[in-house]
Amino acid sequence: MRRFILPLAVAIAFVPATALAAPSPGPYKGRIDHQGYEITFTVKGGKMTKVVARLLQDCDRDGSSETMTLVPEGSFPIRGGRVKASTKDVYDQSAAHYELDVRFSGGTAKGWIREYDTVEGSGVVCDTLKRTFTAKRG
Repeated sequence: MRRFILPLAVAIAFVPATALAAPSPGPYKGRIDHQGYEITFTVKGGKMTKVVARLLQDCDRDGSSETMTLVPEGSFPIRGGRVKASTKDVYDQSAAHYELDVRFSGGTAKGWIREYDTVEGSGVVCDTLKRTFTAKRG
């Protein structure tokens, strides 16, 4: 019985370590679900960098959509195979707010991304809403 328990304990201890393994480094490319626009980014040094996504956004809640390119500055740390971050870039009296929630599994990333823009005194003026995507390394 002891011969069985020790290998089982080692196997159980090993599973979480492999589940939390770092994602494959390199460039990733994918598509925004239901819109078909492209998203690209790079994984390097345990961070998600160079994020560029093309999305539809609604401005002034007027019901019409415009195409925009989302390019947040900086990088986002990957912890436990996941990026969960929010940041903003400020331009004079306006700000672009970014939210990301991405899970990595080997060379695949799945998650959502959002940008909403605010103008001082006007509140939210444009919003992409949460847009899901899948991207693959290579």
